Amino acid sequence: MIILFLLILIRTNLIDSDHFNGGTINWAPTYRNSTSSSILITITQSYSWTYPTISCLTNVPTSTNWILYPSVSLTCIANCSTQGGYSSNPINILTDCTSYSTSLGVLASQRSVNITLNEGTYFWIAYQGTSWRTLANAATSFFPGWSIVSLINLQRRPDGLINTPLVSQVASPQYVIVNRTATIKIPVTNVDIGDDIRCRWSSKSRYRTQR
Repeated sequence: MIILFLLILIRTNLIDSDHFNGGTINWAPTYRNSTSSSILITITQSYSWTYPTISCLTNVPTSTNWILYPSVSLTCIANCSTQGGYSSNPINILTDCTSYSTSLGVLASQRSVNITLNEGTYFWIAYQGTSWRTLANAATSFFPGWSIVSLINLQRRPDGLINTPLVSQVASPQYVIVNRTATIKIPVTNVDIGDDIRCRWSSKSRYRTQR
C-alpha cells in the first residue's frame, strides 16, 4: 500500500508539471460614470493551457480532473487592507474553453465575472501556481511557477470617473531563440482617450515579486 501511494504521488507531479501556458487578468468598471460608493466591475480571466492535457470543457481546468487541478481563488498579494470587501466574495480561477489547436497543442479559455467593491479600493490580485510548462535555460527547471497580477484601482480620477485600465492580449506561449534578441509586440487598447500610457514590467525572484 505504501508503494502504491508513492507511485500515485509521482504520477500526479508528472501530469501536473506543464499544463499552464500563461494568460491575463483584466478588469473594467461596468458603469464608469457611476457616482455610487459601491462600484460594479467586470473581471475577465483569459488563459492558455496545454492541450489535450487540459480538455476543452467548461470550468477549465477543474473539469479535466478536479483532484489534479483543483479550483482556487484569485488572491490579494499586496495592499490587502484596501481590498474593498473582495475577501468576503473572492473569484475563482475557473474559465470556459473558447478554442483549441491539436497541431499546436494549445487550448484557450476565458470567463468574465461581475463583482461589487467599495469606492477607493486599491489592491493587487493574482493567480499563482507552480505548474507552468518547462522553460529552456530557466532559473529553475523543476516545476517553474507563475504569478499573473492585476492592479484593481477604484480611486476616482480628477475628472470624477473610475479609471478604465488598459487591455492587452498577447498570445502565450511566445518562443524566442536562446542568446538572440527578439521583438515581441504587445498590442494595447485604452477607452480613456488622451491618457498617458506607460508600461510597467515585473520580475519575480525566489523570495519576492517586484513591480
